[in-house]
Amino acid sequence: MKRVFLCLMLGVVFAALSAGNLPAAQVAAPTSTTLDVLIAETSGGISNAVFSQDKLFWNFTYTPTVGAPAASAVSANLLFQSQPGLDIHGWNFGSNWTQPAGGFAGFTLSYTMEVCPSGSVCFGNVAPGTTITGADATYAPVSVFPPGNEVVSWSNGATVTLTNGSPGPLPANGNIGFSGVGPITVTAVFSGTGAITQTSLRFYETIPTVPEPGTLLLLGLGIVGITSFRRRLKK
Repeated sequence: MKRVFLCLMLGVVFAALSAGNLPAAQVAAPTSTTLDVLIAETSGGISNAVFSQDKLFWNFTYTPTVGAPAASAVSANLLFQSQPGLDIHGWNFGSNWTQPAGGFAGFTLSYTMEVCPSGSVCFGNVAPGTTITGADATYAPVSVFPPGNEVVSWSNGATVTLTNGSPGPLPANGNIGFSGVGPITVTAVFSGTGAITQTSLRFYETIPTVPEPGTLLLLGLGIVGITSFRRRLKK
């Protein structure tokens, strides 16, 4: 009897993982950590992605140039903002990228994002079927020294350049000409004669409108009433 129960439990676990195509290595994204931790945790690709709601993040990379801090000195904070019909997900990276003597401060930083497929069982919940509808990037310059340019590109081909005096968000309204579940990769390349303190790389998603429970109840009562009325007319 115990063997039968154990087999049934193993079958349920296997079915849950298979339904959402989610290997057990995927874990909840930390809200605040350092970039080196994200790089180490997600280096195995999507099978080692970290998640926030139904969003997967993986393949964090960082290449510092002369004068740039190591990944362990770059903070990584999970971004989440909810607005009516719209959610914003992404990461803010903070450090002090300062011009070294006779050189350029710089880095290349990127990560990949994907939405859990609609209807799949992800992280114990059924994915609501949201889609990425845009993205943007911002950076915070140090006012004492004019920073250089930060070129931000997305894997669908959209590219913008953040310059001193125009820290973003760019493109306008987050429109990058992309709509789907991904995967999509964002890459930021900074090279300048000044300094910046943080850069944010964010994705937008449209949230499907779901009727409130009270509305659903009224709708259900209305349908029952109409059905009952029709039956009486038939009699």
